[in-house]
Parts: sequence; structure tokens; C-alpha cells
Amino acid sequence: MNATQSRQRIAGYDLARAIAIFGMIVHHFIIVSALDQQSSSWLSILTSLVDGRPAAMFLILAGVGITLRSYRAVEARDRILIEHESVNVWKRGWLLLLLGFLNLLVWPGDILRVYGVSLLLASKLIDASNRRLLCVSAFFAAGFAILLFLLDYEKNWDWKTMTYHHLWTTEGLFRNLFYDGFRAVFPWSGLLFFGMWLGRHDLRNRAATLKCVAIGFAVMLIAEAVSATSVENLLSEPNFDRGRRDEIVSLFGTKSMPPLPLFLAAAGGLSVAVIGASIYMGETFPHSIVVRSLSATGQMALTWYFAHIYFGLGMLVIFHTIGNRSIGFAIAGGSAFFVFAIFASSFWRNRYQYGPLEWAFRQLSNNSAP
Repeated sequence: MNATQSRQRIAGYDLARAIAIFGMIVHHFIIVSALDQQSSSWLSILTSLVDGRPAAMFLILAGVGITLRSYRAVEARDRILIEHESVNVWKRGWLLLLLGFLNLLVWPGDILRVYGVSLLLASKLIDASNRRLLCVSAFFAAGFAILLFLLDYEKNWDWKTMTYHHLWTTEGLFRNLFYDGFRAVFPWSGLLFFGMWLGRHDLRNRAATLKCVAIGFAVMLIAEAVSATSVENLLSEPNFDRGRRDEIVSLFGTKSMPPLPLFLAAAGGLSVAVIGASIYMGETFPHSIVVRSLSATGQMALTWYFAHIYFGLGMLVIFHTIGNRSIGFAIAGGSAFFVFAIFASSFWRNRYQYGPLEWAFRQLSNNSAP
């Protein structure tokens, strides 16, 4: 990647961010309105594809964004510029951490706190070597696996209602943020550092893009295959204790809770593949109305993160559709909200440079939008 390319906004990353927004909205609509519902086989597969995958893609893209913004400083090895970028990332981290704790008062699945801590850590690793970034990423993945065997992951959870007890205690806040929340620093921050490493590669090169797609899908398929085979073999053991079925599925499955290495491989692989495909589409069809509309939506990710919680999910509460609808209803509702987001984003971005919350965030952090 050269300096000129690093300063240009790459539409493919915004396109990938829009796809992540879509997955996030659908997943949250399912959680809120179809919590206790069973689904058909194909809906079940679709549901599993949005379980934690959008969050993984957002964190990887956040890491990519840090690298792209700091590329000139790192490439020039200018300590003043590097320190300037480090301070900016540090400030954005604290702001997101604060916003996350405020959002937690309403939305227990808040991920902004994880973003905030991740950015605080990333501010010290802007000019780290590729090897160091990958090692730090692996540390968070391995660290969570170790913590899982040392601390009771289910201690504060009521899985039937998906309620986290003792959240507003010192211990509860700390555990929820760093270990056993819907999304926690261990291991999710590792995805951001992986994204910082990924951002150092010029994915606008077509060969690199196709390689990214191929490797990403391959990693995902291998992880899913290993998971399915392991679960099937363990459950088919003659002396297997049927009471431990949920434990086996949790340890060897690819669901986002708990986020063990097989899940991280599956989610990370899919994210990399989608990012590569999005960049390919953005570079091949830059003037397509679909690409431009989705890119506009991706550029307003922070706005739509809050909007889908307070307006989209808020409407489900107002109309009493909490946990009593089918997954099909939830997917349709989430899709309809995303279509609205596309039209609203296109309208807004034709008139303003930044989304409303992106503009506010820029003013507060005195830097570019997240």
C-alpha cells in the first residue's frame, strides 16, 4: 500500500461495514423478539451465521481503520506523528468507553466498552511489528480459553432469560467487560489487533483480494467442519453422559458464547472473506448505486448502532413483541429496518459529509469519525 492509497477512503471497507450492520440488526432482532422460538433448519443455519459474526467483522474493521489512519506516520517513522495518532486513538478509546457504559444502562449487549478498551490498548501498538500484532491477537484468544478453565463462565448468567445478574457491582462490571459479557475484552479485542495487521496489506490488489476471500472461507469451513465432527463424535460415544450435551456443544461448537478458538476462527475467517469480497465489489463497481448506497450506510455505522437499539428494538418493546415472535418475523423486521437505513443513509450522505453521531464523535474527539 502506498501513501496515496492510504489517504483515499476505500469503499470496500464501508461496504463490509454495511454488511456487518445488517447482520448485527438481524441478530439483535432475533435475540429480542424471538428469544424462545424454534426455527426451521435453514433459518437455524442463517441464525448461526449472524451469531457474533457481525461483531467480529466490526472489530476487525476497526483495527483496519486504525492502521489506515496512522499509515503515513508509521511509514515515515515520524515519532511526533506517531505520538499524535496514538493520542487520538487514546481519546477515542476513552470516549467510546464512556458511551458504552451509558449505553449499558439500556442495552446489556453493548460492545462499545470493548471497543473503548481495545482502542486504549491499540494506542500503544500503532507502530508495532506485524509479528507483535499477531502475537497480541493470539494472546487474547488464548487468554480467554485459559480464563474459562479458571473462572466459572456461567456464574452470573441466567441462560433461559439471557439475563446477567450482579452487573452493577464492581466484580460484575469487571467480569462482564473483560471476561463473561455478551462481548468482552477477552478474546474480542484480539480481533481488533488482527485487523490492524490486516490493514497493512493492500487488499485493493486483485490477487490479494481473491486470496483474502479464498483463505477466509477456507478457514471458516475448516473451523466449522472440525467443530461439527468433534461434537458429533463426542455425543455418539457409548458412555457419554447426556447431561453434558450443552457443555460439549459450548466447548466445541462455533457459537459466540463462550467465544472459544473454533468460533474465533469461523467468525474471523468469514469476516476476512466478506471484507475481501466487499473490496473487490467496491473496486470493480465503484459507481454502482448498490455499492454507493451500502457504502453510505457503512459510513454511518455508529449512528445506526444506536438507532437500531433505541428505535428499531424500541419499537419491538412498544408493540409488545418481546420473545413471542418467530425467527422469520425477526429476520423480516431486521431486514426492513436495514432497508430503511440504506435509504436514510443515502439521503443524508448526499447532503452532509458525516452521519449525525459520526459528526458529534468527531467534534468530541477532535479527529476523524470512527
